[in-house]
Amino acid sequence: MPASVPRRQLTALALGIGLGLGLLQAVPPAAANTLADIQRLEELINATGTETQVRDDCRANHAGYYERDDKGTARLVVCRNTVDMADVEAVWEVMAHEGTHVMQACTGAAALQDAQIPRTMRELRSLAPHYAKLLNEGYHPRDQRLEAEAFWMELQAPEVVIGLFESNCAAQLRQEEAP
Repeated sequence: MPASVPRRQLTALALGIGLGLGLLQAVPPAAANTLADIQRLEELINATGTETQVRDDCRANHAGYYERDDKGTARLVVCRNTVDMADVEAVWEVMAHEGTHVMQACTGAAALQDAQIPRTMRELRSLAPHYAKLLNEGYHPRDQRLEAEAFWMELQAPEVVIGLFESNCAAQLRQEEAP
């Protein structure tokens, strides 16, 4: 299998769900809703012009990443060699986290309002202390806010993430829809 998969093939291919074969019916209802959320978020990400890919050659401690190459191509990568692609929740968390970096690219800055950051940090400290520790120990201070937003987004319901994506990337989504 190639090291990368073109955009729009991420969800069905990566999760091994052959929609035409009826395999989606074997997924429990809660997972099916999550799969639908992943598909919706991927559609939004792609609508900004960002490619989505699954790669097998990521560094051991990376679940995914967002990048813009020297040609200006933006891509969101989910790392199959470090993420259990059969775990829909794990895939959602990567998509929500890296999708936040797409939101930040859409705004040219942050995805959350300044007033939300103290609450964001409190929630990370109480709900995901490992993320709060990682922020303080693993990221340069200039990157901490952007990563805090991304870690916080992993903890949110899909409706929140999708709503914030639509809000933060509204201009890019409108451009993509224009003829």
